[in-house]
Amino acid sequence: MKEIEVKAKITNIESLNERLTNLGCQFGSSLIQEDIIFLPIGVEFSEIVKGTPVVRVRNSNNIITLTLKKRVISENELIKLEKEVIVSDKQMVIEVVEQMGFHEVVRVEKTRIECKYEEMTICIDNIVGLGHFIEVEKLSENEKDEKIQDYLFNFLQSLGINSENRVTKGYDTLIYEKSLNPFDMNNTSPNTG
Repeated sequence: MKEIEVKAKITNIESLNERLTNLGCQFGSSLIQEDIIFLPIGVEFSEIVKGTPVVRVRNSNNIITLTLKKRVISENELIKLEKEVIVSDKQMVIEVVEQMGFHEVVRVEKTRIECKYEEMTICIDNIVGLGHFIEVEKLSENEKDEKIQDYLFNFLQSLGINSENRVTKGYDTLIYEKSLNPFDMNNTSPNTG
């Protein structure tokens, strides 16, 4: 199963919330998510290509998940194969991941609300150090990846999101890049990719 998503920086959260409410979207309770991202030893973010395994350990309101992601296309972080399992012991799974030859590269902290709309999952995220984003994703097995991304972005445009606010990198990459140059205010701008 492939997870295909689009995301964008939110410039007017009140207007976006109003448009989503008008569509009948009902968001659930807030989730506090803390992600620890791992790459194979010797691999950095700039070296990730198609097939490079990226491991995430997530604590989401005290539910711990272990996720393996692999890009389907080298140039596009937002189309990936994903396998996920719930685990019971965060520290033990971190030790297992490290013993398998992975190293921690970044942590991402966010507050998330989400809802289902048609065949999509819509997430509104407040990322510590980055701000507010909207993410729309769809799972797919057989459809063309780029066609789905176009469909998802057209949906975002119907909500008032413009192409200048589209983000083509994951939160982990954005946080990592910001950590390389914490005084550069432009490295969290939407068009980073």
